[in-house]
Amino acid sequence: MIVKFNKFERAAGIFVLAAVVGGVALSVGVAFKRGWFDAKRALTTELDSADGIHVGTQVQMSGLRIGSVDDIELKSNNIVEVHFEISEKYFQRVREDSVVQLVRPFIIGEKVLDITNGSENSPRLHEGALVKARDSIDFMDLLSGRKLGPFLSSMGKISENLKVVAETIMDKSHLDAFVKMFGELSPLVSNMSSMSYQANILLREVNKKQQLVTALNNLVTLTNELNKALPYVTKEGPALAEDLTKIAHTMAILTDEMKTLLPTFQEFAPEIPHASRRALEALDETVITLKALQKSFLLRGNVKDVKEEEAKQREPAQKRD
Repeated sequence: MIVKFNKFERAAGIFVLAAVVGGVALSVGVAFKRGWFDAKRALTTELDSADGIHVGTQVQMSGLRIGSVDDIELKSNNIVEVHFEISEKYFQRVREDSVVQLVRPFIIGEKVLDITNGSENSPRLHEGALVKARDSIDFMDLLSGRKLGPFLSSMGKISENLKVVAETIMDKSHLDAFVKMFGELSPLVSNMSSMSYQANILLREVNKKQQLVTALNNLVTLTNELNKALPYVTKEGPALAEDLTKIAHTMAILTDEMKTLLPTFQEFAPEIPHASRRALEALDETVITLKALQKSFLLRGNVKDVKEEEAKQREPAQKRD
């Protein structure tokens, strides 16, 4: 049986066929445009919470969609491990200094994983590597019960503390003391101002002609020299202590001996000037006698010979000098 179509049915069939072919072509074009057929590279990151993220969440870089979340796992240490894939042409831009953030592009809407573009000097990451994550909080997160609840609880405690402070201040005795304290603050501030002025004058006088700076520089120099000498003192300390002990022991013995001799010196002390004078007079007389003997006829020749011998003996010594 041959089925015949009239011209209207043929036109409708051609229109349906063109729509189907156009739909398929449009789907393939959209798929190519979105990179569904591009090669993918897998990466991993770790977040504190998976709130707002699911399988299929977009991954973007500088506002461009480059991939999507492939898998989410909860680790034993309450860390959420997120596995995602990005297009191969953007994979080379992910470096060790790249950072992942879970952000919301608008006030409302789904969150996306945003990866920063790494610097050219930073090394590239291999496939499956862990990308560092950075915490971020948006307006909707602040309004969520998870974060708003503890915040309101803290605000309630602060309000209770402020209420106690207000009731304490409103008490008449405390209020009088509070007012008195403010009344005493004015003289205190005045005294502090005067003290700072006097301290400024004092420091100016102390540092006249950079004396304080010079003293501090000398102190620094002395400290450096002490630091150089301390290792030697530490090393030679035991020997120095032993030598000092011997010196102290010797000085003690010498002191005891001097104590024994002091009475003798004290006994002869009054005669020492007279004895010294008599000794000088005796030496003077001896010199006079020797000179008189040298002038005698018998000793004159011998004295001359002795002087010549002494002169000859002194000449080699003077040449050596």
